[in-house]
Amino acid sequence: MVLRWFSIALFLISTSVFADSVKTQNVLVIHSYHQGLGWTASQLNQAFLAADTEFLLRFEAKAQSQNDGIRILDISLKAMPYQATTEPQILFEARDMTSRRQMEQKLREREVSYHLLYEQQPVILLTIDNSARIQSVNQFAADLLGYHKRDLLGHKITEFYLEGILPPHQIISHSGIESREVWRRQVQYRRADGETVWVRETVRQAQAKHQLLIVGEDITSTRELEQRLAYQANHDYLTGLYNRSYFESQLELALDEAQQQDVQHEMLYIDLDQFKVINDTAGHEAGDEALKQVALGLQNLATENTILARLGGDEFAVILRHCDEEQALALGRKILHLLDDAEFLWQNTRFNFSCSLGIRLIDKTAGSPQQIHAQADTACYVAKDEGRNRLHLYRLDDEELKRREHEMHYVNRIRRALAECRFELYAQQIAPIGRSSKHHHYEILLRMREQDGSIASPGVFIPAAERYNLAHLLDRYVIQQVLSWYQQHPEAIEKLGHCSINLSGQSIGNQEFVQFLLHQIRHSTVPANKICLEITETAAIGNMTQAISLFTQLKELGCLISLDDFGSGLSSFGYLKRMPVDVLKIDGMFVRDIDKDDMDFAMVKAINELAKKMGKQTVAEFVENKAILDKLESLGVDYAQGYYFGQPKPLAELVDDLSQEQ
Repeated sequence: MVLRWFSIALFLISTSVFADSVKTQNVLVIHSYHQGLGWTASQLNQAFLAADTEFLLRFEAKAQSQNDGIRILDISLKAMPYQATTEPQILFEARDMTSRRQMEQKLREREVSYHLLYEQQPVILLTIDNSARIQSVNQFAADLLGYHKRDLLGHKITEFYLEGILPPHQIISHSGIESREVWRRQVQYRRADGETVWVRETVRQAQAKHQLLIVGEDITSTRELEQRLAYQANHDYLTGLYNRSYFESQLELALDEAQQQDVQHEMLYIDLDQFKVINDTAGHEAGDEALKQVALGLQNLATENTILARLGGDEFAVILRHCDEEQALALGRKILHLLDDAEFLWQNTRFNFSCSLGIRLIDKTAGSPQQIHAQADTACYVAKDEGRNRLHLYRLDDEELKRREHEMHYVNRIRRALAECRFELYAQQIAPIGRSSKHHHYEILLRMREQDGSIASPGVFIPAAERYNLAHLLDRYVIQQVLSWYQQHPEAIEKLGHCSINLSGQSIGNQEFVQFLLHQIRHSTVPANKICLEITETAAIGNMTQAISLFTQLKELGCLISLDDFGSGLSSFGYLKRMPVDVLKIDGMFVRDIDKDDMDFAMVKAINELAKKMGKQTVAEFVENKAILDKLESLGVDYAQGYYFGQPKPLAELVDDLSQEQ
C-alpha cells in the first residue's frame, strides 16, 4: 500500500527532469537527509506513513537518474484532504535543487579560498572605517605587530603608528588627492614589544562604504639597508667619523653661510706626525687601531658646533662653526695637548702621538671650498716644517704661506709640462781632482720649460713635486729619457765614465716605480756600470728599509749608488755601514766656505776620511773657485762638482761635445 502511494504520488507531481524515469518507476533513492539523519528506503516508507497523520515532512535526498546522473531533490510529503469516496493520498513534491546546491558549494569553496588567501598573504591586509578603527585584519599583520587579531580589531590604527603619524583619511584629505584610486606612503608601526617596523602602505577605497583597505609591505630590512648605505656614504669605515666627501659638502655649506650671512667659521687641518713609524714598526693592523684611538680622542673634544672628519690616511679635519680666531686656536691647542699626552700600546710596545695643525678662517675672504682646504693644508705643512707638534694660522699676508701656495700653483704646471713633453735634460760635469781621466762623469739635471719659453727654477718645481707626490713621475721621465738618449748615441757611451740620475725618496718607496726602474735597466743596451743612482741622505734614512732593498738590487745589476747631501744629518753616520753605496756626495753647505771656515774644513775632512776607510769615493758639491778646489785636493777628495767647472748644459750639447772629442 505504501509503495503504491509512493508511485502514484511521485508520478502525479514529478517534474520534467524525472518524467521519463517516473513513468518506468525507475527512481532509486541513494541517500537522503532530514534533520541530520540518514534516510534509507525503509525510512522513506515510514515517512509516507508519518505524512498520513497530517504532518508535513520535508527533507533532501539524492536520486539516480538514468540520463542526468545523481540529482539532489528537495522532497516534501503532505497528506491530502481525506474524502470518503477516494483512497487516502499523500502529496509527494520533489524539487530539483542540484544547480542551487552546486552553486552554494562553489561559494563555500571560494569563501574558504578567499579566507586562506587573506590570512596567508605575506603583507598587512586590514580595513579601517572613517574613525580609523580597524574593521578587519589578517594574521600576517597580527604576527608582524606581535598582537592577537582580537587586540587589533576595533582599535584605531593610529594606536599602532609611531607618534606623530596621521591616519590615512586625514593625509588623503589634507593632500587634496581624494580622487586618486591608490595612495602610498612609508610609515613606522610600533610592535607590541616596543620595537618599530617600517611599512610601505598602499591605501585604496574598500568595497564596503566609507572604509579604506590598507595593504602594507614590511620594508624594515630595506630601510635598514638604505640607512646603512647612507651612513657608509658619509662616514669613514675605520673610525666612524665623517668622511672626506661629507666634509667637503659641509665645507661648501659653511662657506655659503659665511658669505651670505656674514658669519665666521674655522677649518682645522690635522696631520699626524711620523705616523708611518707605527705602520712600519708594528704593522697596518696596529696603525688602524691607533687611528681609532686618535679618532675617539678627537670625538671627546668635539661639540655640537664641530664637524669632525677623517680625510684619509692619517689626516683629519674639523669645521668649527660660529667661532672666532681665539676659539679656533684654543681648540687647536687642546688637540695638540690631547695627542701629545696620549700613548698607544701595541704588543708591549709604546708609541706616542703628535700632530701638525693648520687653521684657516672661513669668511668672505675665502674664495672657494677647495681654496680653504688647500690653504689649511698649506698652513699645516708650515707647522711641520717649523718642527711639528704645533699649529699655524693661515693669514693672507704670511710670506711663508705665500711661498707654499706658489709651490701649489706648480702642481698643475708640472702635470701639464709632463703631458706636453716640456721637461728637458741638462748635464753638469763631475770632475776628478788632481788627476786626469779619459772618461767623463756627469750628473743629469731636470729643467722645466714654461709655456712662454722660459726655464722654471728647479728650486721651486722640484720641492712642489716632492710635496705633492709627483716626484716619482719626474723620476720615471728622466730614466726613460736618459736611457733612450744614450742608446741613440753609442759613441758617447764609450767616453762616459758614468752619469748620475737623482731619485726622490717617494720613488724608492713606490713599488711600482721600483719595478719600472729595474725593468728599464735590465733591458737597456746602456751598460749598468755607466749608471749611478743618486739619492739624498735624508730620503735614504727616512726610507731605510726600502732604500737598502733597492740599492742591493741595483748593485746586483752592476749600477753604482751615490748618497747625496751627505753630512746634512749627522745621524747618517750610524746607518752608513748598512747601506750598500759607492759614492758619498758631501753636502755643499760644508764645501762652499771650506777655504774660509775651519769648522767646515774639519767636517769635510772627517767625512772624507770615513768614506776612505769604508772604501767609498767622495764628491764635493758647490765648488765655485780654485781656492775651494785646492782645499779639497789637500784632503784627498776624489771628485768635485760646481760652477768652477762650468754651468749645466743641455744633454744634446754634451753628447755633441763627446762625439767630437778625439
